[in-house]
Amino acid sequence: MKYDPLNHVAAHFLRDTQSVRVASRNERDLLRLIWKSPGIERSDLTEPLDLTQQSLHRIVARLHERGMLIFSHPETRRPGPPSPELTLRKDWCLTLGISVNVGSIGLCLMGFGEPLEKMEIQQAGSSLSAEMQRIEAAVEELLARRSAKRRDVLGVGLAVAGHRMLETAFNCPLPLAHWSLIDLAPLLGEQLGLPVWADNVARTAALAEAIFGVGRDVADFAYIAHLHGYGGGLVSGGMPFRGNFGNAGEFSVLFGRQDYEERPALGVLLEHLRAKGRSNLTLRDLKNDDLMDWDGVREWIDRVTPAHNRAINAICAIFDPALIVLGGELPHSLARMLIDRTEFNNLPRHGVLRDVPRLAVAQIIDAPGAIGAALIPLFETVL
Repeated sequence: MKYDPLNHVAAHFLRDTQSVRVASRNERDLLRLIWKSPGIERSDLTEPLDLTQQSLHRIVARLHERGMLIFSHPETRRPGPPSPELTLRKDWCLTLGISVNVGSIGLCLMGFGEPLEKMEIQQAGSSLSAEMQRIEAAVEELLARRSAKRRDVLGVGLAVAGHRMLETAFNCPLPLAHWSLIDLAPLLGEQLGLPVWADNVARTAALAEAIFGVGRDVADFAYIAHLHGYGGGLVSGGMPFRGNFGNAGEFSVLFGRQDYEERPALGVLLEHLRAKGRSNLTLRDLKNDDLMDWDGVREWIDRVTPAHNRAINAICAIFDPALIVLGGELPHSLARMLIDRTEFNNLPRHGVLRDVPRLAVAQIIDAPGAIGAALIPLFETVL
């Protein structure tokens, strides 16, 4: 039977058990509006939700009874009957985000839409069961920091580096071969005793940037994830666009095998720097203020700039976004150098150039994949 995480959500989170829902469509619309505008007055919700006042009051009362909303009263009163200000109760639920990258596993514990705790553990070895046990131990530590239990967790988002395959399986880079081509959500769900949703780590990083970073005010943008590999995500209408097979934004597909070493992938940079004498270098070591002074770094930038420009222009031609974000684990110094060297294929026609997107460095640089992954259970059930 196909794994459905909703079937594993704890009963105390459910609105009703017959249809296995945490919230109805109207309730989700209302909760998301309050999440985006904390402190909004109840009277201001009627028009954007297209609900009658009676229906709105009934829905708000039900969510308040379930402990999902907090009422407060504005200091300045409007004419007429008082209308309470509404905010989400951050401790109504917790969610967990887990991002599996080459060399590291990031974790994020999130309240009702608000990151609370983050942690990173080393990804090493070739045993999936051993790494899942280490993830479980890290989850227990995160929960202990908040004096929380697993029953407080609505769900888990799992983000994995690699092409998405059927169900929740991924075709990962070679160092993550033991995570590859396995339906991961039910395995991790059994390990943790919690429902698990899974997605590509570049796409969850794009989601984190859309909600908490430079994408907050941009409906359509592309996110380039410079990780061990070179992927990304497309955000359309404020939410990730997955495509038919769940792999929209896999920018490495732009390059043939003969061009792989020319991509601006950080795994390629590591190999380049190791050949220059830094034999034990890891991705974490690239977060160094002196990086630009290292032998070989500027040489590598020169080498990968043509591939960077190819990707930028392909994104412009196919997606036409307002913004392109350089993120993942790319150090800001390298991101700024790539942005400075960007060349758009923008020949004038009748003396006029077309509009091109703005380029920006990601704001969410600490565990973006895990933060975005922690949002998935909320967007799948509540928001």
